[in-house]
Amino acid sequence: MTRLLAVVALAVAAAPAAAAEPDARFPLFAYLTGDKPAALIAYVPSELDPRQEVNNRRLATSSIRADLAALRPAFDGLVLYGYHEAATPRILAVAKELKYRAVVLGVWDPKSAAEVDGVAALCRLHEADFALGVIVGNEGVTFKRYEADDVRIAAARLRPALPRTVAVATSEPLYQYQEPFAREFGDFLAPNIHPVFDRKELSPAAAAAWARDEAAKLAKQAGKPVLVKETGMPHAGVREGVKYDPAMQRAFWEAYLKPGRLAKADGGGWVFHGVAFEAFDLKWKAAETKLQIEASWGLFSDKRVPYPAFDVWKAAAAR
Repeated sequence: MTRLLAVVALAVAAAPAAAAEPDARFPLFAYLTGDKPAALIAYVPSELDPRQEVNNRRLATSSIRADLAALRPAFDGLVLYGYHEAATPRILAVAKELKYRAVVLGVWDPKSAAEVDGVAALCRLHEADFALGVIVGNEGVTFKRYEADDVRIAAARLRPALPRTVAVATSEPLYQYQEPFAREFGDFLAPNIHPVFDRKELSPAAAAAWARDEAAKLAKQAGKPVLVKETGMPHAGVREGVKYDPAMQRAFWEAYLKPGRLAKADGGGWVFHGVAFEAFDLKWKAAETKLQIEASWGLFSDKRVPYPAFDVWKAAAAR
């Protein structure tokens, strides 16, 4: 009998732990933590230079469709950065046709009532079509495009107009989360964690481990879910003596995804690592920032030609 009990105990100990239940507080959380692996990508249309407002109207719907069709073999969710009435509704309409499962909408300028109201209207229109989230602002507090109060004011206007099913956050670089506002605002955290800027001396594998570790620390500190909105490595360009290439970009994503897209955090929370940054090379970003590497974060060229890193995400989608 003692031997039998020992065998049973050993079998129980060796059995895999039961999967955690999906986080059902919001459809977006259920999508990120559900049984079917989720994968999102930060998306700005490949043929759009948003610095000129008229370009949103000139952007062809066929171009949006070609973009989203190219991404779809590896991704079923999109992370957007801003709202324009001539472009964003078309992006969601095409994404619905292509059976994307989630969209995280962005408000680029929290001081724009038109942007806030447009995002709210799209959420109401597509509540049944996608798991939805809204990120109010992107690095604007850090780069002084707006203040924390502007994000709060925008959220106060947004919340009553949103379906209650929509989760809300803001996004800043990692170090900004040392401040209470960035940690306390919203239903989840959406940090940009960039070893290229903060730990440039690290190899791709070490950089990936560092980014995951910092996200885990943040989730524990804030006691909230964390969606790592941006991380990665460019495939070209030179910064502070480091020359980047496609092999480095691929190696980063292989190491970053290997432990899994969803990780538990101390205290019972979770961190989602399944967001790729970013869809397409955007040459206008380098012209705007004067940083060579900013043109080369894409998993695709601006002509929709994939780099080796896309194969990593595509293989992950097949598992």
